[in-house]
Amino acid sequence: MKNSETYFHNFEAIDKTKKSILFIAGAGMDHRLVRAIRLYDAEYNKPLIIDLPGHGDSKGSSSNSIESYSQFLVNALKDYDLEDFSLCGHSMGGLVALDIVLKHGLAAKEVILVNSIYPTRVADALLAKAKAGNGNAADFIIKYGLHRRLLGLKNAFSDSNDPVMLNDLEACNNYQLDLNDLKNLGTSISIILGDKDRLVDLKAVENFTNVVPSKTYTMNEVGHFSFFEDPAELSKLISQIV
Repeated sequence: MKNSETYFHNFEAIDKTKKSILFIAGAGMDHRLVRAIRLYDAEYNKPLIIDLPGHGDSKGSSSNSIESYSQFLVNALKDYDLEDFSLCGHSMGGLVALDIVLKHGLAAKEVILVNSIYPTRVADALLAKAKAGNGNAADFIIKYGLHRRLLGLKNAFSDSNDPVMLNDLEACNNYQLDLNDLKNLGTSISIILGDKDRLVDLKAVENFTNVVPSKTYTMNEVGHFSFFEDPAELSKLISQIV
């Protein structure tokens, strides 16, 4: 960890001869996203993830801007000369990954959107829950996003007095890009969906894939939280892609 204000997970022993994947957490979540991801040690570094401001063990305040988060990660990565790396974003994190390669020109080998698509529009009911606070938004997302029964999933969300969840959800709503700009990006894009995910708009997926060259993979009997619902299958898919 080179910046005491920012939490870098698994950055202490990066082997440049191996592939690196930088994971980006979804709304209200942090480095605990990757705790069950297992990649082949001989080929990959351990899953890398940086807690966004106000999330997990990073200090600072969260933001209602995807662009702010992408700039934060680009700045955080300046001390690390990553080679042969890819980006893998969950939900909101997928938007951040797209913004990084589109507006900052980082030479990522692959962008993987997990339970994520552009645009991501948040329902008014969920925003109302976030404004109410008291963990209501996390409860709502778990209720409608989780397919497999998992106990303790709420513990994967950041616990903070900062309005993390509200800012993150508003960031998703606020984000704008032109899909045509992704056509000639030079970075491969893959989409991993859960067939029971009720939070990803399949019409948006169709529109995205009609415009942007990409590959789509579907996980069976999985909702919005594939990192927790079936981490073994997700790890296998990521290894096939990268």
